[in-house]
Amino acid sequence: MTDADSDEVLVIAARAGDREAWAALCQRHAPAVAAYLGARLRRPAVVDKLVGDTVVAAWRHLPELNDHREVLPWFRRMAAALAKRWRQEHPDEPIAEPFPPARCADDAALLTRLTALEAALGRLGEPERMALEGRFRGGLDDAALAQALRSDAAGADALVRRALAQLVRELAAG
Repeated sequence: MTDADSDEVLVIAARAGDREAWAALCQRHAPAVAAYLGARLRRPAVVDKLVGDTVVAAWRHLPELNDHREVLPWFRRMAAALAKRWRQEHPDEPIAEPFPPARCADDAALLTRLTALEAALGRLGEPERMALEGRFRGGLDDAALAQALRSDAAGADALVRRALAQLVRELAAG
């Protein structure tokens, strides 16, 4: 990353009304926000909606972002507040849903494997799901994952490894 595309430069430009800078910030941080929400709320359509709502809310509250080094935690706090509000407004809805069969309608074996994977992921603890979501869905590198997990890089890597080992055990126990 060059200085020209650092969070600091993008925040300053976005505050000045540069929508391309805002889009770059969102593209950079939205996968981590989706992973953060997905670890807690395993409903892809709701997670997608909440990520969109987070982007809109963050744009409105951009003047409140005081430290460009805190962009990801700032997005996450906003996403957490929106997820909490969603839960309060939808208390009877489940926080998880089964894998949608339509995604692999032509392959029953794939559907069976993906359903088993979703069930195994559901049996993991939240920190383990968050580590896996951040690494694999969010595409976070070591430094970003460590920041998201409030850990150092070695601790984040160790959590990902433990989560993968546990996931393998869960799949084997099926």
